[in-house]
Amino acid sequence: MKRISIVMFLLLTLMVPAAVLADNLARDYIPAPPGTLAIFAYYEHLTATNLYVNGNKFSNNIDLNGNIGLFRPVYFTQIGPFVIDPQFIIPFGSLSLDLNDGISSSNSSGFGDPILLATIWFLNDPKCKTYLGFTPFFYIPVGSYDNDKAVNLSENRWHFREELGFVKGWEIIPEHNLYFELQVAGDFFTSNNDFGPTGATMSQSPGLTVESHLSYDLTKLFWASADYYYHYNGNQVVDDVTFKTGGPSSTVGLTLGYNIAPSYQLVFQYKVDAYVENGPQTQTALIRFLYATDFLSLSKGK
Repeated sequence: MKRISIVMFLLLTLMVPAAVLADNLARDYIPAPPGTLAIFAYYEHLTATNLYVNGNKFSNNIDLNGNIGLFRPVYFTQIGPFVIDPQFIIPFGSLSLDLNDGISSSNSSGFGDPILLATIWFLNDPKCKTYLGFTPFFYIPVGSYDNDKAVNLSENRWHFREELGFVKGWEIIPEHNLYFELQVAGDFFTSNNDFGPTGATMSQSPGLTVESHLSYDLTKLFWASADYYYHYNGNQVVDDVTFKTGGPSSTVGLTLGYNIAPSYQLVFQYKVDAYVENGPQTQTALIRFLYATDFLSLSKGK
């Protein structure tokens, strides 16, 4: 019975954390000049061996592995007084879970739910290094989903995130800037009407995310950031039965960014869950490659 209950718990908690896939990196809320086309490519490797229930370690013998890629083209433009950046994110990759009991395992591969989003900056003051933007996210449920699996690349439901981001920077010494960032987001979900092996209906209470980043230019080309993420996940209800699978988690990370050339950048991040109320305690390594160009000049043949 204990093993059955833990499998059900994993079914409820170990879908792809789509909210986490939309977590920001330092300086994401600093807009590029209008007319810029930016192409981002991400690779994330996540692992977990510990599982927590009600803040207590339930198991230290799970084996959760994920290899997730993200393709993200972003175009910066201006409408009236506002800079906006319409974009989309395509997640893809694989997830695997093994309870190390010889019988309970699951894996999934393919595409995740694509995400449509755009930030609109109500405050964009490069001279004072002050920015305020709002971003609505729309997760479209067309990714790879199998209700017989404990891990999935798709949520199989509509998911909406509303996010507000603030950035304030200071030039400490010439060409060495310090940036403080704060983002707050709410996550909202429709029901998954084909959840689990029985095709049950699963709904989830809204969630909350708070992020903060403190980054500094070590040189003209190299910067570092200390990162903090707080997630509060809502409890899940399956066929009118409430499962207390929600609760807070806190994650800390370190990010390093290097501008290879004027149009190219590499970012490396390592982050680990410092506290988990319910679910796996993950650690994640991320690499992001950025290529940016003046699309308006290209379109004019310049």
